[in-house]
Amino acid sequence: MQQQTTTADFRTLAIDQLRESPTNPRRSFSETKLRELEQSIRAQGILVPLIVRKTEPNAFEVVAGARRFRAAQRAELFALSVRIVELTDSEAITLQLVENAIREDVHPYEEAVAYKSLLDSAEPRYDVATIR
Repeated sequence: MQQQTTTADFRTLAIDQLRESPTNPRRSFSETKLRELEQSIRAQGILVPLIVRKTEPNAFEVVAGARRFRAAQRAELFALSVRIVELTDSEAITLQLVENAIREDVHPYEEAVAYKSLLDSAEPRYDVATIR
């Protein structure tokens, strides 16, 4: 089995260079929790960099950290700390699943949609036994 190397580059990017990922399984965000996170970001900044991947020369997709991204927009930050990672679509979906799986407030339907995306991905091929 060939091991894939993921490169990472830590940077600060302008917030307008970032877009939410269309494959993020999380679709519902608690208004109360977003407000709390916004207040925390105003007080302490972003403590954990967002994980992004390049989509165009000066545009990036937020693979992990959608809540932080939304709260940072609400806090009117101009720039965010990010970790730029090279990921295929399947790798991005897998990372999103892993990140959301550790959260308590992910709706079961959102989790199921994410697993369905993995089953439908071209590379690598997943089956129920593999992702179980």
